[in-house]
Amino acid sequence: MTDVKMTEVKTAEGLVVVAARQGVKMSLVEADIVLGYMEGHGYALVFDEHYRVMLHDTEEEEKYGYTNDEPYSIRAAVEFCQEMNGELLQEASDKEQRNESYIRDLRKDEFILDGLMEKAAAVIPPVIRQYDIVILEHLKRVVSVEAASWEEAKDKVEQEWNAGEHVLGSEDFAGVSFNTGS
Repeated sequence: MTDVKMTEVKTAEGLVVVAARQGVKMSLVEADIVLGYMEGHGYALVFDEHYRVMLHDTEEEEKYGYTNDEPYSIRAAVEFCQEMNGELLQEASDKEQRNESYIRDLRKDEFILDGLMEKAAAVIPPVIRQYDIVILEHLKRVVSVEAASWEEAKDKVEQEWNAGEHVLGSEDFAGVSFNTGS
């Protein structure tokens, strides 16, 4: 069996061409966003001379010297970007000192990726696969304590919590998030 030469999609223009071969009309802005999320998370899209697209794990290649490229569609690439955008948006929104400009940029990406997914979904059927979804419930209770410093107050409350004095329940519910992974 001969090795198939794969070419990495490195430019927005290149991704527009590859997407068009799968029937998805993609703008340069959309392509740039997809490539940014892929690269930012250690992946690249590669294709052969017949424009068959594969997902390439660049971090695995750096670590082990090889990668097991998997067939991949433009729809799957957009889904991946949507998942990564959602995780980044959740993390940025959960921070106490929120960077509103960064959150706005993520929301713009979300809007653009949603539109791109509509176009991709119209021409590429979904691939059914197993997903592990983590349900993370957030509980919150404010405990007032007298202390000489914030650190001392935190230590007192932590000791009380360890002793079972503060058992949080459904009345302390502060939100829920759903994420991929374990």
